[in-house]
Amino acid sequence: MTIQFVIIDDDVSIRRIMRNVIEQHGLGTVVGECADGLEAERLIGECRPDIAVVDLLLPGQDGVELIKRLESRSCQASFIMISESRSQPMITQAYQHGIEFYIHKPINVLEIITVINRVKESRKLKQALSLISQATAEYAVGPLAKAPAPSKEEDTSLQRKVIYKVFSDMGILGEVGAKSIYQMIQLLVECKRLNEDMPYQLNEIYQRMAQDAQQDTKTIEQRVRRAIAKALLNLANMGVEDYNNDRFQTYSTALFDFSEVRQEMNWVQGKSPYHGKINVKKFIEGLMFLVTSEQIPRS
Repeated sequence: MTIQFVIIDDDVSIRRIMRNVIEQHGLGTVVGECADGLEAERLIGECRPDIAVVDLLLPGQDGVELIKRLESRSCQASFIMISESRSQPMITQAYQHGIEFYIHKPINVLEIITVINRVKESRKLKQALSLISQATAEYAVGPLAKAPAPSKEEDTSLQRKVIYKVFSDMGILGEVGAKSIYQMIQLLVECKRLNEDMPYQLNEIYQRMAQDAQQDTKTIEQRVRRAIAKALLNLANMGVEDYNNDRFQTYSTALFDFSEVRQEMNWVQGKSPYHGKINVKKFIEGLMFLVTSEQIPRS
């Protein structure tokens, strides 16, 4: 199915460049464009695009306000923001309100292509997770009540092989917390906790693990968070060295919020005094997706 785009920018030359890149490189179809933030709200509501490319500074209402208003209507589009502004507070605000990527002007054709492909992959990932949740919903049982354990063959092919490959790629295979993360995955799969209607609580999982291992709950949580934080740091270094690295491209969206990966990259480069933040659930659920789909780089 062809990806549909809407382009919102008050600079007609930018709209022309974006349209040409999208169409000439077979990235999708541009179904609408305009130069005004208020008109954009109506246009996006009517066209219902998959991806909207939005300028930050627009007449009528700015890009962030536009996205906030669309978000309140449960808009399903993914947003790429473009702007000349390099204000970190403004960029942070844009990420907080749901943009996938922020592209600085003057725009670069290679960056446009790369970012659009990453957003398309991110959308596929979210759709796959949704399908996984729906498919497993009928098997959901009470809170952490055990379901039949997967076979040894399934455990090896769908869990250990993929998860430990990811750990190796991320440079945390030797971390104590990596073992705890693997145990969390085993427990969640065993209990069929992929159902969106029955969300799990991390503390509940930590308590089960602590009880089984006769350890303190906080100790297990700290191990997990340290391992994921190290993975984020290693990934940021990977991205600084080679933004187009397959492992970076896959894991930066599957396992982390990309805005936090970008923030960690800024820290690595000395551009920010703050590290990126980790999201344990995002990391765990991303691993679940990779386990199910086996979409990992063959490096």
